[in-house]
Amino acid sequence: MKNLIIKVDPYRIIGTIKPMHGVGGGPVSSIFTYNAVEEFRAAGIPFGRLHDIEYPFGSGEFVDVHCIFPYFDADENDPGAYNFILTDEYLKYMCEAGTEPFYRLGAAIEHQSVKRHINPPKDVDKFARICSRIVAHYNEGWADGYEWNIRYWEIWNEPDIPQCWTGTPQQAIELYRAVSSLIRREHPNVKIGGLALTSPYSAMFEPFLAYARQTDAPLDFVSWHGYCHTPAQAVSNARRARELMDKYGFTQAESIYDEWNYVVSWNDLQPSIDLHRTAFGAAFMAAVIASMQKEAVDKLMFYDAQMLQPVWNNLFKPKPMAEHAAMRGVDTLKGYWTLYAWNKLYEAGTSVFCEAPDDVYCAAAETPEGETLLYISYFNDDAGLNSCPPPDASVRVSLPGRTVRSMTVYKADDAHDFEPLQAKDGEFRMQGNSFALVRIPAAAV
Repeated sequence: MKNLIIKVDPYRIIGTIKPMHGVGGGPVSSIFTYNAVEEFRAAGIPFGRLHDIEYPFGSGEFVDVHCIFPYFDADENDPGAYNFILTDEYLKYMCEAGTEPFYRLGAAIEHQSVKRHINPPKDVDKFARICSRIVAHYNEGWADGYEWNIRYWEIWNEPDIPQCWTGTPQQAIELYRAVSSLIRREHPNVKIGGLALTSPYSAMFEPFLAYARQTDAPLDFVSWHGYCHTPAQAVSNARRARELMDKYGFTQAESIYDEWNYVVSWNDLQPSIDLHRTAFGAAFMAAVIASMQKEAVDKLMFYDAQMLQPVWNNLFKPKPMAEHAAMRGVDTLKGYWTLYAWNKLYEAGTSVFCEAPDDVYCAAAETPEGETLLYISYFNDDAGLNSCPPPDASVRVSLPGRTVRSMTVYKADDAHDFEPLQAKDGEFRMQGNSFALVRIPAAAV
């Protein structure tokens, strides 16, 4: 049994809790068959990134520019040329759940050999005008639209891999400039960014920033991805992104890590997938979330919340179908609780000092009522695929000058699914590669 001491000082305020519990996708899935609106609302999911929506079965109807404007030779000024119907409905469910759309303008990934929608537009300026009309529909009521004030508009996704872009890197960067510049002129209050590259170490990352600086292209945020199997890898990505953004003068731009999950090897993906929906997967999620709170990352969005993506969805599984095609509820998986728990810290708002030994990733918050919340992942995967899990541990929470008499612990491990457990004297037990939320009431110290 390993002994771990976590030190928390609620009097040392170190900032605010950031929205690290965003996801890919919204609360409905499989053409409105599965409904997780209540679960999204309960977890306070702050952002849902609109990429690969309903992929691949619904990709002809949802979000992508070619779905919204299916005939490129049509008149982009004619509202009748646009197909907003199912995307409107999809976004209504997001609004109902209280989740803000993070709208990706572009196309979903294409794995097939014939690429249909990830080619450079034959008229880049027209493509930009179409994108601007989409913004107008959702924010300014154009074409019987809405005034939803969608703030974040991301241009394209992963143009540094052939599954997402058939053109050259320079063509992708020039597309960004054309679209971002027009949206800035016509919709000056929104935030514009991209390019959602596969990594801050991508060969396109620095040239993109250099070109944006050289041409004065709007860049309110830089989005990037990073699949990994240790929090250290995520930290390296975060620091690399911020370093390059600052180098090119984008010191005020947000750094947004908007696609991530556990992957050891893309050449042999199944062993990683097998771990996603376990306590190990939840511990990995919590370790990354807690790590990013301490880094210069402004938002985090886990890939993916859509239930038609069981490979990547660590959060939900559909309840048994009672009626053909009836919208049905969902059951939560262990990974869901890492987002639900983070929302408790996010609602508290105030980030306070916490310190932990190796293999423990933590964040702490203090509520206005004086309750202390401690978010803990006990995780180690240096060798990959849970081959050397840390031993079970006795965890003691230490507050300076105060004795913890009692606390409530919610664990996600092999035996627990976040049910409340009472712990005395500031100590409880954690399984290796598991996650916990600890609540210490002010009156209990």
